[in-house]
Amino acid sequence: MTDKLKLYEERVQRMKDAIELREPDRVPILSQIDNWALSYYGTTLQEALKDVELEYKAYSKALTDFPFDGALAGGITFPLNFVHALGGGIYNNQTETLQIATGHSEIMSVDEYDQLIADPIKFIRDTLLPRKHKIFQEGTVQEKFGKYAHAVSRFLQYAQSRGMMAERYKQEHGLPIFNNGACGNMPADAIMDYLRDFKGIMRDIKICPDKLAAACDALLPLFIRKTFGTAPQPADDRYVQLFLHLPQFIRAKEFEKVYWPSFKKYVDTVTARGHKIVILFEKNWEHLYEYIQELPKGSILGCFEEDDLRKAKKILGKNMCIAGGLKTNDLCYATKEKCIDIVKGLIDDLAPGGGFVLTTDKGLISINDAKPENLRAVTEFAVEYGAR
Repeated sequence: MTDKLKLYEERVQRMKDAIELREPDRVPILSQIDNWALSYYGTTLQEALKDVELEYKAYSKALTDFPFDGALAGGITFPLNFVHALGGGIYNNQTETLQIATGHSEIMSVDEYDQLIADPIKFIRDTLLPRKHKIFQEGTVQEKFGKYAHAVSRFLQYAQSRGMMAERYKQEHGLPIFNNGACGNMPADAIMDYLRDFKGIMRDIKICPDKLAAACDALLPLFIRKTFGTAPQPADDRYVQLFLHLPQFIRAKEFEKVYWPSFKKYVDTVTARGHKIVILFEKNWEHLYEYIQELPKGSILGCFEEDDLRKAKKILGKNMCIAGGLKTNDLCYATKEKCIDIVKGLIDDLAPGGGFVLTTDKGLISINDAKPENLRAVTEFAVEYGAR
């Protein structure tokens, strides 16, 4: 085995031990670097979208200049070229970083829930896609098919390039890219992000929660099928990733009714097949600990954004590996000494017994999310101090 592959296996095992709630040889350090890599390298999102080799160079520099044990992504995290080929979407890449164009995703009215529930595929295919994407709105059937085929080719290019880059990271750097391609969100998040927008779904939770819950149940088989279609077999170096956008804004009883049943069933079904899941718990989830402490043991890496990690580990740590701790605000504005003191405290309090991964509290998007010298200082310190 080459030195790079040996390093790769060591890093994979380190993360596996942490997620399965064993104490690894040292605290794993996980990258959540996103578009920050482009600014760090000195290029732009627009340039990287045109040149996959440039994209790889930019991200590989950011991921290997610091002693990470792996990354949740090795490049641009959304197939923007595919979306733009469809002629419409909620993402805007005419900025320094990938941004969501708010107020553009309410394409389904509340009185259409029954159609979504009755036959999700038919309703999305025949009603929502033509409503959302320009390529389905004009031209002959043959012209529409040609444009759609072109868009699909852009998606396949994106998917193939992710696999190519993951293999290059493995062979050239011994670095695991843990994304298995089956990442996304849960049905309620998708309804908010793509169909009803934030204002719409917040009204629905109050006015027609039963319809929303039924729609989540109807959509769930599609999400499970997509996951197993993309990643049919579990692997220690590949995780399912979930980005949860809605629960942090709703009360516990609302979560229990409209979100928890489909979410819990998805997690139980996927982990029962042997897959590990990285869940990004955005904002603060403390009011929902009663529920998420029931998630399957030894299969979840919970990345927390605003929660008190010490409290999270005390309540959730018997079942779930806790990740986070590096706040972007500190990485940008604090001194190196303060950042190191913070990491020392985290390792002292959370590392004993395992079940802790050091990572940033959110994805690094803007160059202002972290000073390179601070990121280097804390990761290099953690390598030395985090060893048992």
